[in-house]
This record gives sequence, C-alpha cells and structure tokens, in this order.
Amino acid sequence: QIGYLEGTVVHEVAHQWFYNLVGNDQLDDPWLDESLAQFATMQYFTDRYGEQGMLEFRRELKGRWAYVGEEEIPVGLPVSEYTGVEYSGIVYGRGALFFMELEAVMGTDAFNAFMKSYVTNNAWGISTTEILRAEAEGQCGCGLTELFEEWVYP
Repeated sequence: QIGYLEGTVVHEVAHQWFYNLVGNDQLDDPWLDESLAQFATMQYFTDRYGEQGMLEFRRELKGRWAYVGEEEIPVGLPVSEYTGVEYSGIVYGRGALFFMELEAVMGTDAFNAFMKSYVTNNAWGISTTEILRAEAEGQCGCGLTELFEEWVYP
C-alpha cells in the first residue's frame, strides 16, 4: 500500500515545478499547481513501483473524488467556489485524473512533449488555464475544447 508520508513528500517536491517554477494564481486557478503536483506524484509511484503503484495511487485519487459523489464539478474553479470537501475531491482527485485523461487523448509522446514545453515556456512566469490548454493543443495538433469543457471549465 502506498504510504501517506511518501506521497505527501513527493507531492510537495512536485510543487518545485508546479507553483514555484511555473507559477499560477493559487486563489483563482489552484488546480494548475495542485492537480499537476498530484499527477506528478502518480508518475513517481508509477516509476518507483510499476503499474501496481500507479493503480494504487489512482485508486486514492478516485477515492478523493468519491467523497463528493464523483460529481462532475469543474476542476478550474477558484478556491472560493468549493466547499472544503469539494476542494480536496475535485482539485486533488478529479484534477489529477483529468491529466490522466489528457494523456490518453493526446498520446504519451505528445503529452510528454506538452509537459516539457509547458514548463520550459512558462518558467518563472504565471500560467493560466488558457496557457496550459494552448500548450497542449500545440503539441498534439488537436482541439481539446470538448475535453476542457467536460472537466475544467465552469
């Protein structure tokens, strides 16, 4: 079973990239750092423990989302729009699952190129949801409007 302490440390280290290196407005766009830090944590568990590690962490993400009945509440809301339980379930749970879905839609190679360009092009700046979406669409050469409307936008 995945350890809470290990996951917490990895999540907080991931904030060196998503919050510190690539900044965002934590009140209006909290998902840009928290959801990406959770997704990066899942990548760590995949690399460290293989598919079983990924499955266990994904189960934890889904469990967070289940706290709010798997409601399709947008992940891109400001902090003030969530209740405490919704914030955890949506931003930390559903938000990370969005990035899994985005990778599935884009394909792993395009997704990895997107993540690299997103960090490189936005280092030491403030990112927004629209910047992230434009970077993703630029890497896959595809429209992601429907996916973002389903998961992210209010």
